[in-house]
Amino acid sequence: MKRTLRFAKSIGRITCELSPGNEITVPVVPGILKHPRPEELPALLSRPSVVRKYTMLALSKASWPILRQFPRAWLKLCLENARLKHSRRQALMFLLG
Repeated sequence: MKRTLRFAKSIGRITCELSPGNEITVPVVPGILKHPRPEELPALLSRPSVVRKYTMLALSKASWPILRQFPRAWLKLCLENARLKHSRRQALMFLLG
C-alpha cells in the first residue's frame, strides 16, 4: 500500500491590524494552532493577540519554507520574546540574518 504524505502549506494569507496604521500579513497554515479547523483560522487570525501567539508557535515548530512566508521584520520582533531551545533560536537568527 502506497502512503501519501501531505506537507504543511499555506492555504491563504490574512491581514491583521496590530495597532492603528500598523498591519501585518501572515500566511494561514493549518496545524500551527493546535485545535482550530482550517476554515476557522482566518477569523481567529484577525485578532492581534492570536497572530502573536500563532507566530510564536510557528517559530517553535514550523519549517523554514513556512517561516519564509512571514514578514522578516515581524519574525525578528517575535523571536526576541519566543521561548525556544538555544539551538533553534541560533538557527533562526542565522536564517533571518
